[in-house]
Amino acid sequence: AVQSPQSTGSSGINAEYGGTKRREFEQYLLWLVETRPGAETSSQITIALALDGVGLSEVDVEYIKFFINLFMYYCPDTMKRMIVHNMHWLLNGVWKGVSVLLSEGAKKRVVFLKNQDIHAFIAEENVLTCCGGPDPNCYKPQ
Repeated sequence: AVQSPQSTGSSGINAEYGGTKRREFEQYLLWLVETRPGAETSSQITIALALDGVGLSEVDVEYIKFFINLFMYYCPDTMKRMIVHNMHWLLNGVWKGVSVLLSEGAKKRVVFLKNQDIHAFIAEENVLTCCGGPDPNCYKPQ
């Protein structure tokens, strides 16, 4: 699971997410996708976006475009499911805009969950602490 970084409000190429520049986070996401266990045998992944505390001011359209392009064109059969965890209701408008860009099949892979529902998709020991689980892992730039 990947914790969704919170932006510092900048929308330029050097936008920061929890101290990590967007380009660095994009490279990290690409590295995760390319080096995932089972990548040689085309295994699929589940992505969990933890959106606690994320509001409209943290929305980064360029990052959303990167994310869509990554999973639609660069590695289209890689994502099994995307779990959007604790999305604030104010972001529903953003989802409506993004969903227009996705195929029906891609939309069906996106699941919106609250804390108590996440265990239906992710084993308890793998749930990040920010999502109510015991796993403290969080991306920190080297």
